[in-house]
Amino acid sequence: MIKKNAFILLCSIFMAGMIKANAQSYELELDPVKFVIPGFSEQYLEREVSLAPEEYELAEKLKSLLGRKDFKQVKLELETYYDVELSPALLMIKAQVYFSLKEYPQAIHLYQFILNRKPQLVRAHEELGLLFLITEDFVKARQHFAKAIAYGSNNATVHGHLGYLNLHQHGGLSAVYAYQKAYSLEPENTQWQQGLLTAFVQAKMFPSALALLEELIEQDKNNQSYWLTKAAIHIEQNTYDQALQSLEFALLLGDISQQNLLTMVNLHFEQAQFDRAIALLKTQVKSQRLEFTDISNYLLWLNQVNRWEDSEWLIKQLNDKSTLSAQSRSLLLSTQAQILQAKDRINEALTHYQNALDLDANNQNALLSYANLLLQQKHHIKAEQAYIRAEAFEEIKLQALLGRAQLYINTDELKAAYQLLIDAKRAYPNTLGIQEKINLLANIIDIQSTSTL
Repeated sequence: MIKKNAFILLCSIFMAGMIKANAQSYELELDPVKFVIPGFSEQYLEREVSLAPEEYELAEKLKSLLGRKDFKQVKLELETYYDVELSPALLMIKAQVYFSLKEYPQAIHLYQFILNRKPQLVRAHEELGLLFLITEDFVKARQHFAKAIAYGSNNATVHGHLGYLNLHQHGGLSAVYAYQKAYSLEPENTQWQQGLLTAFVQAKMFPSALALLEELIEQDKNNQSYWLTKAAIHIEQNTYDQALQSLEFALLLGDISQQNLLTMVNLHFEQAQFDRAIALLKTQVKSQRLEFTDISNYLLWLNQVNRWEDSEWLIKQLNDKSTLSAQSRSLLLSTQAQILQAKDRINEALTHYQNALDLDANNQNALLSYANLLLQQKHHIKAEQAYIRAEAFEEIKLQALLGRAQLYINTDELKAAYQLLIDAKRAYPNTLGIQEKINLLANIIDIQSTSTL
């Protein structure tokens, strides 16, 4: 009587074999930093440089031509002089006219000539930086914007340009100050708002990013990108409930990308919010079929909580199954086997598990589930073989050892079961309750030995 009760107790303990979905890494698609290169401001006289007295008459003539935007005539007038004959003030006008006429190589050359004579001329650094930005020489553009700021520029656009270039060349932390300065000078400029927010996020300054987002959302609650960014920050902080709240707000404001929708679905599954996850998937399949790589984990989660109808629905929504790899077909078959097993269609389930393993011998979930089902159906030799195979995989080794120990208990091989539990405890000493089970088996073996004597 003692022996029978002990066997029932051990059976209930060792038949655990939960199949777990793979760990998820979540990624959201966010809008890129918007950047608009402004045109030349066409402010031709600069307070940093002064005209030579002999240039006053020419300057008045040029002022009249510039007022009429007759840049070509200004160019012709100035090209009658050698550059060395002109003051930095007139050279600046000449460079700016080249800029206006989009004669960029000539403009760049002339600005560099001016800076050789006046290396701290802020306006020349600003405009040369802009020229290099337009011609996509971003390294030199950054250098000249940085020099303009070092020499005293308080131009929001220059700070914003430097923030953008630092962000893309050196990362978020290097861009924070420049964007903060631009934002403080022009707080309503959406480029600086977005740039500063992106810099905070890339620099992982999440409290600052969230504080800025709260301000921006207060100003414009219907800006979907703000909610997506907020969700991305919460994902980085592993606060998934709050990430889902933000994603739900974003979805209320309009369609989101497939990548973001799938991330949302994954989060709902991870939080065991299966009804919402399935509802979102059903909205997606109205426009396109599902890919197995997207839903393989969903099937594992659903089968864990016995939502067989949802699993079957998902399988029906799959794209062309004939294009699946052998590994994916194996996963699909093992999932279908679990559904068949739940419906008590045991022989079909066993066939599906075997076919899954034929396609992919390394399908761990299929192997362990197959072994457990064989044990339930008292196919002891096949179950033992399956458990021994499963022990080769570290992820399921403990479950396989416990399963094989249960098999030996069921077939009265108590000493073999006892030794397996000793091995399991040695390999996994923190396994909850295993020592008590070892002690219980030892007592049963002692009782049997005493009875025999």
